[in-house]
Amino acid sequence: MQKISVSSLKLIVRSAALTAMATPCMVLAQPVDDDAWHVSVGMGLISQPKYPGSSDTRMGPMPTFSATKGRFQIGALPGAAVPLGLGYTLLQEGPWRFGVGIGTSLGNPRGGNDGSNLSGLGEIKQTTLGTVSGSYTQGPMTTMANLITDIGGHDQGTRATLDVMFRTRPGRLVWSAGPGITWMNSQYAQTYYGVTAAQSTSSGYSTYQASAGVNAVRLGAGVDYELTREWRLSAKASVSKLQGDAANSPTIDKGTQSSYGVFANYRF
Repeated sequence: MQKISVSSLKLIVRSAALTAMATPCMVLAQPVDDDAWHVSVGMGLISQPKYPGSSDTRMGPMPTFSATKGRFQIGALPGAAVPLGLGYTLLQEGPWRFGVGIGTSLGNPRGGNDGSNLSGLGEIKQTTLGTVSGSYTQGPMTTMANLITDIGGHDQGTRATLDVMFRTRPGRLVWSAGPGITWMNSQYAQTYYGVTAAQSTSSGYSTYQASAGVNAVRLGAGVDYELTREWRLSAKASVSKLQGDAANSPTIDKGTQSSYGVFANYRF
């Protein structure tokens, strides 16, 4: 079994943070009968844990990109924790929206022998992810569900997310906030939070068998301001708390963590 490195964990946390921050984009998605290209590029500054369960934080720049044309989406797949991928809207009818996607995490993760407290736990390889997503919007409330699974064969398993987002739009401002949960299957749990006998020997952690279940609950909030027709400024924040076998893993030293960021995006 592979275990995650600091580099790959950093990418996963970053992806998760960007996904939470991109949630309002799903709510404001272009209609599928719009055949024009809609492209958004930008840059942000984001602060986040070094890895899930870390007591240390990391701050740095983060580029953003998304493009839509009709039923197709390129770039970050909103709500699916996939920072780089290709999505397709199967249905957009009234308040309902369903889609599928394929993508990957960014970068090429290294092994876990980099001097951190995860040294000796091995690596987790970059893989291909498949997603199925759906949302239902009623007035100011949108409920979103996503299923994300490893289709590249690198032991990353399957996870599912459920989020409820409340949105209000006074003038050029868009305020949004809401709770969410993440569920993991046993393969995802053991890869990310478990410790095998071999890993215990090389790392010093006690052996640990992680099982399927809800691994995190969270609360996210954000504000978007349309400075001009092309420019948008955003501020986003989220707080999450690990649950169950994830929270009890010997590799975790802080169960409640926060991420926040500020962004400037240009649409054309």
